[in-house]
Amino acid sequence: MLFGRPPILCKETRMIESEGEAFVMGISASSGRPLPAVTTQGLTDMAKRETMPNGVRFSLETRAAPATAKLRGVVRDIEDPNNLAEAGWGILFARDCDPAIRQALQPLVELRKKQAGDLFKVFEGTSAPAPDELAVKWINRNGATLDVVDPYNGVPYYLLLVGSPESISFEFQYTLDIYWAVGRLYFPTPGEYARYAASVVAYETAPVVKTSRQIALFATAHDFDRATQLFTAKVAEPLAKSDNPYGALGSKQQFALRRFMGKDATKENFAKVLKGEINGGSPALIVSGTHGMEFELGDARQAEEQGALVCQDWPGYGSIEADHWFAARNVPETSRLTGAIHFCFACYSAGCPREDNFARTEAGPRQIAHRPMIARLPQAMLAHPGGGALASIGHIDRAWAYSFISNGGKGQVQGTRDVLTGILSGDRIGHATDQFNIRWAALSTDLTESLHAATQPILPHAALANRWIARDDARNYIILGDPAVRLRVGYMPILNG
Repeated sequence: MLFGRPPILCKETRMIESEGEAFVMGISASSGRPLPAVTTQGLTDMAKRETMPNGVRFSLETRAAPATAKLRGVVRDIEDPNNLAEAGWGILFARDCDPAIRQALQPLVELRKKQAGDLFKVFEGTSAPAPDELAVKWINRNGATLDVVDPYNGVPYYLLLVGSPESISFEFQYTLDIYWAVGRLYFPTPGEYARYAASVVAYETAPVVKTSRQIALFATAHDFDRATQLFTAKVAEPLAKSDNPYGALGSKQQFALRRFMGKDATKENFAKVLKGEINGGSPALIVSGTHGMEFELGDARQAEEQGALVCQDWPGYGSIEADHWFAARNVPETSRLTGAIHFCFACYSAGCPREDNFARTEAGPRQIAHRPMIARLPQAMLAHPGGGALASIGHIDRAWAYSFISNGGKGQVQGTRDVLTGILSGDRIGHATDQFNIRWAALSTDLTESLHAATQPILPHAALANRWIARDDARNYIILGDPAVRLRVGYMPILNG
């Protein structure tokens, strides 16, 4: 399966250039231009590594062809993966976790303990991963294997990781996510953990919910920028159309859809969405698609602004200013986010690795940050003083158009729509997003088969680059927040108009 047209090798720069589809959804703060594609140097070495025996890849290939459409990450004996008493819930504290953080999360932990019963588990101290411990080793020493999840084998299906990506790596999270429903919490202060926990508990136990039965769809489309035009044309517009076989996104679940697209995808309007100052009030689901900001290593703004969302206010290539992007500092004090879920398609929208994931084929890794980091915008939304969002789904490193463009240049929104539909149906978010993990598995299998078949020195390298980038692009979606959160759909009244 090939996502994006085969790239062309440019002889002068050896850069991968697409024929129009394999775009990167990010903008450089220093140049005001789109982020570069990937060099082809070292693709032969990459091919050698990918064809070597690898237990994680074997698990991905096993996952790629489930026996039935209903088979996900858990054994089929579990009738309802959304039932924590059947699927289980666990929390994994990094070994360097401050005891104050454990205390801050206690209300959430106690709630999940009541819901999961005997399948509730805390991993801390020596039962937590050691520094640089591989996920497979950690899974094995806790009684499980990297396979379909049986929560009675030591590791519950829903797993909340608590710690920085330095303490628990992104790679550890990716591997767990092949089968488990995984989310992560990391904030700079214990107070932010406490606010998040209080918000989730308040939402799940309140007699009424504050969010409305509606979706806010936010997508930029700059007339000078092909990437945002494509996202809006191939993803946002199809999701909003009512004249397709499934109707507009959320229509079957009786959700209203509010469009903030093209000229309406402004910084001011995104703030209004967060404040609930739109027709119908605060949306339960916010879907955004735009460029994410990238700041160079050493830029003082990187820690606070990496992954900030470029809005329609940006006038053109060549320069970009803070007024053109939406960062954590722009989240209004009067935001009404309790009970909301944010799906964000943009570069660095969930975080940034220390080294570029898509430059691993070069002579040496390219360092892009002093340390791996979680994006500040979702942190600000999850731990808002007025009540935080339930969860944010975003991307680590660069996000590519492979997620929504097929080999023939057609939109392939079905995977994303399936995830969003699961969320709108009341599935727990870690279960709803399992479609992303299946896609990662399928792309990994496709890459392996392509590597074994590739024999020519140049064109196969171009095709391999497409498959390799598409595979890792699919892998890099993560959940920030408790993977067991869900929309209380039955408590939301149907809107009129």
